[in-house]
Amino acid sequence: MELRKRLGSLEKIIAMGEKLLTTFDIEELLDALVDSVSSLMSAQGATLYLVDPFDNRLVSQSIKSKAVKEISVAMDHSSIAGYTATTRKSLNIRDAYADLSEIHPDVKFNRSYDEVSGVKTRNIITHPLIVHGELIGVFQVVNKLAGDFDEDDQAMLRNFSLIAAIAIMNARLMEQVMEAQSSSFNVIENTSDMVIVQNRNGLILQINRSASEFLRLRGRSTEVSGKAFSEVFPELSNFTSEIKRVIDGRLDKAVSNGKPAYVILTERNISQNIEKVTLIVKSVSLDDIDLPVPPNNKTHD
Repeated sequence: MELRKRLGSLEKIIAMGEKLLTTFDIEELLDALVDSVSSLMSAQGATLYLVDPFDNRLVSQSIKSKAVKEISVAMDHSSIAGYTATTRKSLNIRDAYADLSEIHPDVKFNRSYDEVSGVKTRNIITHPLIVHGELIGVFQVVNKLAGDFDEDDQAMLRNFSLIAAIAIMNARLMEQVMEAQSSSFNVIENTSDMVIVQNRNGLILQINRSASEFLRLRGRSTEVSGKAFSEVFPELSNFTSEIKRVIDGRLDKAVSNGKPAYVILTERNISQNIEKVTLIVKSVSLDDIDLPVPPNNKTHD
């Protein structure tokens, strides 16, 4: 690939990657990946297969076809995508209907999908999606709009596949984090303890049911997101200095068994700076909550 053309393809991949690496909705991402790779490769269409580890198969995740809804192939040498997955090698097939035994005696192109879709597959290029040695899936791009796929196309698909694999891993990790946070907040929401989450500047991010009930009993609004913690909960103003001490000391938590008993937990951002503080006031009662926070009987980690 000449230098100018190589730089041009890399610029396209980088431009696409900026959006793809910040798309965390998995379904939206998979569709965007197929659209992007088809455009990048100047091809009629593409299929993105992801590994199903339970059935040891490749399952299509995004197909631009009204006739074909899903394709599932075994992780073996009997299909083009399966061969790419098991060998982790790219394929560039100039004639999909030709004898493919030179690749492997078992490799065959399944013509039935062409019969269903009404579109004949002329040529195919594939590449495995791999991150840190783990096989994520396979790209299969078909029908270059002009001529056949060449070495330049293989280089582009190789580079784009790396971006795609990282984007999928990121989206999966974000999905796991969101599920964990949702599960965690469900527990917090239903606890009898009062839970108040605020940012490092003392602005409330969310409160649980017990904290809302505490405000209702005092005739206050429960719409508190973005409001100052000390103004919404003046009875808890004594916690402000303790929370500041935890932040300034870069502590993970602070615990007190006094009246009221409490736990302060911190969360850090990617730069390891504390950006979120969760205050849990234990055994909430009106008598306890109106008492000042005792200076003693605290432990810090």
